[in-house]
Amino acid sequence: MSNFAIVTDSSCDLSKEFRRKHNIEYAKMLMSYTKDNGELFETFLDLDWEVLSSKEFYDILRSGKRIFTAQVTLQNYLELFEQHLKEGRDVLYVACSSGLSASINAAILLVNTELKDKYPNNKVIIVDTLRAGMAEGMSVMLAVELREQGKTIEEVAEVLEKEKTSFKEVGIPENLSYLKRAGRVSGHKALMGDLIGLKPILMFDEKGSNEATHKAIGKKKAFIKMAELIKEDIVDPENQTIYLMNADCRVEDIEAFKKAILERVTVKEIICEPLGPVIGACSGPGTIICNYKGRN
Repeated sequence: MSNFAIVTDSSCDLSKEFRRKHNIEYAKMLMSYTKDNGELFETFLDLDWEVLSSKEFYDILRSGKRIFTAQVTLQNYLELFEQHLKEGRDVLYVACSSGLSASINAAILLVNTELKDKYPNNKVIIVDTLRAGMAEGMSVMLAVELREQGKTIEEVAEVLEKEKTSFKEVGIPENLSYLKRAGRVSGHKALMGDLIGLKPILMFDEKGSNEATHKAIGKKKAFIKMAELIKEDIVDPENQTIYLMNADCRVEDIEAFKKAILERVTVKEIICEPLGPVIGACSGPGTIICNYKGRN
């Protein structure tokens, strides 16, 4: 196996089992919110929900509070990268989209200054996935697969750069109020959209941001439209595992979306997982997303 470490961040939504099995560590973004007593609560965005459970996290948002997220600190990057560099291992950092988080800029700054001078014989290669959530996680999965095939860090990075935009997202929020709080839509549009049951269908754009590319009225029509979009775009579905990520959604909604997909596409497997805190803090509880590999 090639001797380099694969590192990602809080946005990747990869399970603890996968990360443990393949020795994947992640840089932790930060979150904060104000409690009822006015106290500011701050912690790391934890993929394993050890500080706050998934339900507790989304119930905070349901209560009307806003959860703020912040980029990975330079110190966190330094500790994470150095533990490998000190032992002579190169590092491949598979990063959250620069279109959604400024964290990658801190990593680039650190690598091009302190680490470059301190470890001239080792390298840290950073891949801006232009993705977040499980779409980013799928890039990490590909990196693991290629590393296990014996590919060098440069070869893996080259493939990821070529394939990263093939990992797709199609999803809807429960309502527009959380996007309004996050500054993604105006208050007027959120109010009017919720009144008529408007469901903006979110996908990644070329800059790695979330864009409402289609719209539907009501969940049922939205699930059908998303399933049709997946059918048009997905590659080699019979041999592909796709992911349904949900932000503490109702079981009925998860099953309805799953059914809409399976009525139109034959896939190897559908895995249902909780939507992680990075995307969830912005899109809110009830958000449901399908991640899959599509046309590049």
